[in-house]
Amino acid sequence: MKLLLLYRRRWWLLYLPIVLSLGLLLAVVARVWDPLPPTRIVIGTGPAQSSYLKLARAYANRLEHLGLAVDIVTHPRPQDPLHRMAEGDPSIDVTFAQGLYAAQTNGVQALSVVGHEIIWVVAQRSIEHIDQLRGKRIATSVQDSSNRLAANLLLAHLRINGDEVKLTDHVGDEALTALASGEVDAVIHVATGDSQTANALVRMDNVRILGIERAGALAAREPNLRAVIMPQGSIELRSNLPASDLPTMVTLTHLLVRPGLHPAAQRALLDVAGELHVMAGFLERQGMYPTTLGSDFAVSPTALRHAQGLRPWMETLLPFRAAQWTQLWLFAVLPIVLLGGLLLWRAPRYIEWRVDAALQHFYGDLKFLEQDMSSITATDPAAMRAALSRLDFLERQVANMELPDRFADRWYTLREHLQHARDRLMALRNGGA
Repeated sequence: MKLLLLYRRRWWLLYLPIVLSLGLLLAVVARVWDPLPPTRIVIGTGPAQSSYLKLARAYANRLEHLGLAVDIVTHPRPQDPLHRMAEGDPSIDVTFAQGLYAAQTNGVQALSVVGHEIIWVVAQRSIEHIDQLRGKRIATSVQDSSNRLAANLLLAHLRINGDEVKLTDHVGDEALTALASGEVDAVIHVATGDSQTANALVRMDNVRILGIERAGALAAREPNLRAVIMPQGSIELRSNLPASDLPTMVTLTHLLVRPGLHPAAQRALLDVAGELHVMAGFLERQGMYPTTLGSDFAVSPTALRHAQGLRPWMETLLPFRAAQWTQLWLFAVLPIVLLGGLLLWRAPRYIEWRVDAALQHFYGDLKFLEQDMSSITATDPAAMRAALSRLDFLERQVANMELPDRFADRWYTLREHLQHARDRLMALRNGGA
């Protein structure tokens, strides 16, 4: 392209492409790097009577103070949102699940272990030991529920075959009624220490809480279970409930997210978990939870860095939403704007470089011509004509060269140098004549 045309159209050929490229780069950064977390997340929970729904509301209350709106979506069963996340459903961002489901689900990540849930085994008072459940009717909820999973593990531990007991679908209030009426002989229920169903079960008349014998051996074989001791009187000291120390089992409760959830949103969830779960609970020491240790699910890389105290330093200085916007401007917008300013500032230098290159080309040819002129003698007319022909060709090229007015002085200087070379040749030829 001619230099004069390039100079005249520099706004369209240089500046506009730079501005458009910067705009495209900003769009790519906003799309691919994803510097800002979502403004809304979805927490999936169980039905209205689920303890996870109460927990989700506590999370929603604190997250909204950080600038994250929360939608809570209930499901017929507490494990349903977990299965949806494991199947890759992007409409659920967060859920809670027990470690009993870890072997059945992939594709989710744990942010933290936020507590544990006890495997309550409550039976008619005539049943004194858990191994007496053979031949009994046991309320364990429906297939694939945590109650049923725990019951299957306990029966296998006791070497009781499935055809030696009758497992019913009673759960919640139905299980309470069935146990009180004698319709079932025992209830296996997985719940926290403050569960309404669990508290109602253990306070029923003519029932007893059964300890899980050889709980340590079961925990050694089943990584999703932990053996703990329920101390005497820990449920209710005045009633001395339970009447003695009981070995029992717990399964860990996990705060789970889909892998694609924004790291900043994950850190916000971890901050809330640290506020909600740090206090002591039933069979839980203060500071025991939240933790990433012992998680039954794969732990999110963001959670691992958070556990090591690693997080963007801006989040330690500013509120959550302000920190995200500041990081966007500081690490994305500002560098791109500075790069754009530098390119726009240096764009005129490109035209100067093109002019320099063109002039240097002619000066190079002139240098070679002058070197050849030093060996020409007046007695060699053929060499003289060749040199004049080369010089004429250079002068025609320079004369036809179009440069912006700002470079006119350099163009005239080149013409003077060519004229000086012609004067030398003419002087040499005239001297020979």
